[in-house]
Amino acid sequence: MDETILCCDGASRGNPGKAGYGFVVRNHIGNFVYAESGGLGVLANYIAEFIASIRALEWALENQNFKIIPQTDSKACATTLLNKKIPWFLMARWQRVISGLHSISVRHAYREANFSADHFVKKGMHLPKGIIQNFRERPSSLSQMEFPDMPYYRFE
Repeated sequence: MDETILCCDGASRGNPGKAGYGFVVRNHIGNFVYAESGGLGVLANYIAEFIASIRALEWALENQNFKIIPQTDSKACATTLLNKKIPWFLMARWQRVISGLHSISVRHAYREANFSADHFVKKGMHLPKGIIQNFRERPSSLSQMEFPDMPYYRFE
């Protein structure tokens, strides 16, 4: 009932390339709560994914959301978070947020089912390093949001 879903994504144009992050906060019934996009400068995709997840967890802790479900479309990032094998330069931030949370349940979602976070990471990739955009209301440019337990299809 009181869990918060954090749909996270990090990306770069090129690998490494100009990178950004984005995340969307949703309440237990799936409603939009908050979103953030940020510019990261030149980074690899893998690192941008971690920064997106860590920044979303920091937001949750700052806003007193203690039961968290971070969702990422990076299988590598989700596995690493579950195994607590965080890159060394993010370890202090990770330990700070984990110590303040009551529960965390990391979830992997395919990109097709994580499109709201993808929307915000695209905004982040166009921002200069260190610049952050906050969205306290769902922007009109986000026409729809994904819902848990709804089927999405992937064609290869």
